[in-house]
Amino acid sequence: MKSFRIIFLTLLTLISCNRIDKKDNSEKENINLELKSTLESILIKDQGIREIVNGNLSDKRKTELLTQMNLSENDIDGNRKFNLMRKIDSINIVEVENIIDKFGYPSKSLVGEPANKAIFYVIQHSNKINKYLPLIREATKNGDISQTSLAMMEDRNLMEQGLEQIYGTQIKGQANRKGEWIYFLWPIKNVDSINVWRKQAGFVQTVEEYLKEMDVEFKLYEINELSEL
Repeated sequence: MKSFRIIFLTLLTLISCNRIDKKDNSEKENINLELKSTLESILIKDQGIREIVNGNLSDKRKTELLTQMNLSENDIDGNRKFNLMRKIDSINIVEVENIIDKFGYPSKSLVGEPANKAIFYVIQHSNKINKYLPLIREATKNGDISQTSLAMMEDRNLMEQGLEQIYGTQIKGQANRKGEWIYFLWPIKNVDSINVWRKQAGFVQTVEEYLKEMDVEFKLYEINELSEL
């Protein structure tokens, strides 16, 4: 009886493993490899150029990015890297819009991770957030985008419209009246509730902790005060 039970449990385990293997194989078979490759390339360019512009990377990492993006040191020399970022963003958004027209928002099941995040980042770095925000909200409901990512896009969209942000994710850089480049927290809609909203959206840091990490002073402004900076 004991032997039979061991055999029975072994068979159940094998059946279960076989089902998992079939599920994994089925999911892999449903991946659109061509689209996955395209989105991975877009993601590397979108994130890679920003790593280069930010400048906080090792020589090894920089060389790795230049190789992946088929660029030379000359391409990113001085202000050329900023012009290159604008060019990459312009090309990426055209590609992304064509993909959206054909596939909608590419899900994890269609392209896997992190390829499914490429569309989000390109839209976030474009001037078309307001147009595609409903698509991003729907993708968030489907589990393809995190609540924190959606919150960042919601804030950016408000900032671009000259409105107060909700979650305190957006830091703005501009020249002040002395001609000095400064960074500041974009005005917030409801300061007393901001950390409650942040927690509900999945952020683990308070706005104060976030600004400290970003090395930006925690100072609150009204929209009408920004022109006086």
